[in-house]
Amino acid sequence: MILTGSMKINQGIKYKMRLFKKYLLFVLLITASFNIYSSPYLMDPMPNKKMAPDFILIGMDGKEYALGDLSGKFALVNFWATWCTPCKAEMPTLEAIHKKLNSENFTVVGIHVGPGPEAIENYLTLNPVSFPIYIDMDLEYDWGVPGLPTTFLISPTGEMLYRAVGKRDFASPDMENFFNTLIDDYKK
Repeated sequence: MILTGSMKINQGIKYKMRLFKKYLLFVLLITASFNIYSSPYLMDPMPNKKMAPDFILIGMDGKEYALGDLSGKFALVNFWATWCTPCKAEMPTLEAIHKKLNSENFTVVGIHVGPGPEAIENYLTLNPVSFPIYIDMDLEYDWGVPGLPTTFLISPTGEMLYRAVGKRDFASPDMENFFNTLIDDYKK
């Protein structure tokens, strides 16, 4: 009878080991499929490259600005808010890429979604940026922003080329090369 109990224990262990192996295989297959089907891009290409919705927004300096003011250069348009932790973490990378690439060919623009200038001024006092910040308290222009942060790369002609939903490292060498390649290809 002791052998029968041992056999049941061994069968239980073998069963658990088979389940564990199946689970491990399942996890490996899922992980591999993410690598196979994940986007090869640092930002996701916009499927139809439609024109970006024009806007007239107030800047932190109190003046009105339109998307058309940016025509002729690539614009990295970032929707963010001071209450959004990933947005605040991303902001230094946007500042870094703006400083590296800001020229007649490329610029960064922040569009703050939410409470007005006071919260933004408090944030910018502690974390200054050199790129313009515009205010759209009600997200009144429909850009298809599913959440914050969301960033669009707009072509010099105003087409929506790429979108990044969620925090990115815009100052990474890969991202910088991505932008430089687009700029160089456009100039050809």
